[in-house]
Amino acid sequence: MSASRIAVTVFVLGAVGAIVSGCAVGADPAPTRMPVPEIASTGELGIECEELLDALPGWELDPTLSPGPGTPSAAAALVGGTGCVLSTGDTHLLIGLAHPDEASASALQDYFRINGLTSSRDLGSDAYFDPATGDAEIFEDGKWITVVSDSFASPSDAEEVIAAIRKVAAAHG
Repeated sequence: MSASRIAVTVFVLGAVGAIVSGCAVGADPAPTRMPVPEIASTGELGIECEELLDALPGWELDPTLSPGPGTPSAAAALVGGTGCVLSTGDTHLLIGLAHPDEASASALQDYFRINGLTSSRDLGSDAYFDPATGDAEIFEDGKWITVVSDSFASPSDAEEVIAAIRKVAAAHG
């Protein structure tokens, strides 16, 4: 077999492999995160998705959607918190709230920093944001609020949603 034929065969096999794996030839791989660390809770939160929906006019709750495994909002729900997916048109909003213990809150903050979120004083003293993913993470008053939407390009885009969630959370102590 000639060198040019081998090169073409390798290229074709590489292209087929890339397509099968969901990547385009020459495309940069999508960023991946480490799994969300296991967290412990200081107690049940008692906030239902319907309460959050009432505080966020214009959004709809689709009971067939839930936060995906490994997402921060799913992690919040697993420890007695709340995890919801709201939508408006083609835009989705993943919301999670929980009461992590101090060690878990610290581990989560480390996790978010390691995964590229930067400190965002606009959202709070212990808040993080990633403009690439629209991921906002806030730690305050013993609560963890996680909000992710592709409509959040900056912390200011998330402020109205976070303010509504804070109001609901404050009503639950």
